[in-house]
Order: sequence, then C-alpha cells, then structure tokens
Amino acid sequence: MISKLYLNIPRKIRLFLIFLLIILAAYFVGRFVFIKTSQVPQDFMKARQEASVIAQVIVNFSNDSAKRIEDISELNNKGDYMEALNLVTSEMDKNREIRQKAISLSANLGTMAQNAVGIYPDSSARVAVEAITVETTLISKLVDYNDYLNQLLEFLRNQLLGKSNSNIKVNKLINKINGEVIAINSLNQKFNELMAKFDGSR
Repeated sequence: MISKLYLNIPRKIRLFLIFLLIILAAYFVGRFVFIKTSQVPQDFMKARQEASVIAQVIVNFSNDSAKRIEDISELNNKGDYMEALNLVTSEMDKNREIRQKAISLSANLGTMAQNAVGIYPDSSARVAVEAITVETTLISKLVDYNDYLNQLLEFLRNQLLGKSNSNIKVNKLINKINGEVIAINSLNQKFNELMAKFDGSR
C-alpha cells in the first residue's frame, strides 16, 4: 500500500523528498556523530578565574602606584630628595608583593595554555590563546615597571649623596613608569574583552 502511495506521488516531488531525506540524514549524522559539543577543560576555567583575580590586583596596585609616583615627582622637583627616596623605598616594598602575584599569574597562564588544546570549537581555542598572549605581555610590562622603579630608586640615592643633581633623568623614569602603568591597564582590559568574546564563542 505504501509503495502504491509512493508511486502516485509526482516524480518531481518524489525526487525532492528523497533529496530532503538525504539532507536530513546528513545533518543528523554530522550533528551527533562528527561534530563535537562545545567543551572547555575544568582546569582551564579554574586557572582563568584565578588569573583574572590576580591581574585585577596587579592593575589596582599599578593605578595606586601611579598616584604615589606623582608625589615622588613633586618632591623631587622641590629638591626634597630624602622624602622622595623614602616614598620610592616604600614603593619597592609594595612591589615585592606584586612580584609574587606576577609569579602566580604566570603559573595560572601556563595552566591555561596547557589546557587550551582541549578547548572546542577551534575558534574559541584561538581566542583563548590570544587572551593568554595578551596577559603574558602584561607580566613583561610589570617587569619593565619594576626595572624603572629600581633605576629611580638608585638615581634618587645618588642625588641624596650629591652624586647627581639632574631632575631630567628622574622625570624620564617617572614618565616611563607611568607609561607601563597605562600599558598594564590597557592589556588587562584587552584580556577581559577577549575572555568575554571567548564566552560568547562557545
């Protein structure tokens, strides 16, 4: 009976139905057999959350530090090298804590990188790798920041000892430090934007 009913259907419609069934079969085979579901390793997500928290601590520190650097600049311009030196020394103490945060951030980024290969789809994995690269650059900027801060401390010591009386070098170092602070903020913002894109790509 079914065969008779099938034969009564016009040939063009029969061909269309066959074509439609082939398309539907291909879709379901592809959907449930070949196509993977979106997946992100748990270790990646955990490291990502920890990295985000640590990075924000670093950003907050750099912003606060920028304000204190302005105070150091004013004291230096007034010739109050001792007080400027005290502020820089205090800043160095705070910076040691941030260096430990940077080490923790590096470890978490390493965990993210190791687990990025397990992310699907590939487009999400690429966004994740880009975000990791951006945040790694943030760490390098923090290293540069620390280097300039050390140079500033040494130069202020020399001024205090009368070995130098030029404010040009101090002002240049302060400008470089402020530049690194801006870069750290910008890179972390880019990281957050990429992570938001990552979330939307899955």
